[in-house]
Amino acid sequence: MPRAIPPVTAVDPASTDLPGASAPIPTTGRAAAMRLRLMQAGAELLGEVGIERISTNQVASRAGVTPPVFYRHFKDKYDLLAALGDALMSSQNDILYEWLERSAPVGFDELMQNHYQFLLSTIQATAAVPGAVWIMRALRAVPSLTAIRLSSHDVVTDRICRAMAPLVPEIDGTELRLRTRIAVEAGYAAVEMALDDPDICPEDVCRALTQMWMGGLRHGGGSDGR
Repeated sequence: MPRAIPPVTAVDPASTDLPGASAPIPTTGRAAAMRLRLMQAGAELLGEVGIERISTNQVASRAGVTPPVFYRHFKDKYDLLAALGDALMSSQNDILYEWLERSAPVGFDELMQNHYQFLLSTIQATAAVPGAVWIMRALRAVPSLTAIRLSSHDVVTDRICRAMAPLVPEIDGTELRLRTRIAVEAGYAAVEMALDDPDICPEDVCRALTQMWMGGLRHGGGSDGR
């Protein structure tokens, strides 16, 4: 069965579709259950009809509620997309944090050896989320969602740099962050590519990206290329 959309923990960005601010996000009880139900319906529909065609009325109908119920939880479809994007990226990042916490203390080689499995696990977990590819597309294509994607990538980059810095002391901190940020962007692109193109083998994607990042970290020390 498709994986359920995990709860949202971040504040949704503003949108101009409808006036007024979003209500506080419920974390427990019937309101939280209804919000999650609407998110699940939205994710399923997103995978079926795409970003442009999905509507709030469709989501409400799929969830078995009236449109006013939808608007008690989300301002508009972009508010819903923001919640879906935040939830998906949070679940992906949890896998990354587990990889860092388990592997970094052992050393650089262990971290890199486990990078392949971390990336493959991320692809598999993302594939289990309804509408995942469309959610990732929305995070790139919808201007109001850009902040969610960039904020998550910044946080992930900082976490990786903190874990990696003691393992590659020969690399300048600024250069390490640049290389790490590029690797983060490549990682998310690799996940989307593996899910979007049935002719591409996910295992091959993971292997190639791991080798590229390992080579980029091992060759060259300072930002001047020495």
